[in-house]
Amino acid sequence: MRRAILFALCVALSSTTMAQGIFTRLFGGSTRYAADMEAQYRVVKGRKLGAFLAGKFAGKRAVVLFPPEAPVMGGEEGDPGEMPHVAVFKGLKAAMGDIEIVGTIKPRMPAGVKAKIKVAGGEGDMMMMPEAMQWFGVKELNKELAAFKGKYDILVCLTSLPGVERMMGMRGLRAVPFTELTCWTEKGVSVALAEGGISRFRSQIESGAICAMATYKMQIPDADYEKRPAKDLDEAFSTRYVLITSENIAKHAAYFRDR
Repeated sequence: MRRAILFALCVALSSTTMAQGIFTRLFGGSTRYAADMEAQYRVVKGRKLGAFLAGKFAGKRAVVLFPPEAPVMGGEEGDPGEMPHVAVFKGLKAAMGDIEIVGTIKPRMPAGVKAKIKVAGGEGDMMMMPEAMQWFGVKELNKELAAFKGKYDILVCLTSLPGVERMMGMRGLRAVPFTELTCWTEKGVSVALAEGGISRFRSQIESGAICAMATYKMQIPDADYEKRPAKDLDEAFSTRYVLITSENIAKHAAYFRDR
């Protein structure tokens, strides 16, 4: 049970740089083994999502959204290790078939935010600063997407969409909800999610605006945390994840909350 709880905490933080430092501290001497196991499963998650997209959007064009830059736990000299999304992207590319990746969005932290973090100093202060955790909002993503207007068919997100959850103290551009993202109104564009919460996206999945969401299963037996990924893709994927689409959303109703 302890392993499952610690794993869940790391999963919740998995799209941030700070997660790597936390992961190291929680698992101690077994860090290398645990991190390697998690990386293997993340490749599986990327492959499963990529295979789904290849079957549904053959010959189409994709833009990939990477996690926004975040402070390194332990300061600028800290070593975050390999970011979690790297393994997902590796699997995704291997299975996307003839879908062309026409661009990537890799949001860089503004100098003003970096300056505030530097002044704050300690790790705890950085983790509590809304600017450090969620500086990248809906308006920023819309600006990034403007460069690809009319040039892509799928937005593949390797990080949480901005504007879904608000943190205490968030104001201004971060108060803009995810429903204001321009990808929803871009003709012919679908969104695929590999990270982040899913509970608020029921209507988007039902309508097909979100074509697929690869997410962790709600309940994973403790013994499954020790299993290496099976060679069969579907078997390996189902050990930890579910792929939710408009076709099977009714089966996964428990993943959503009414809003």
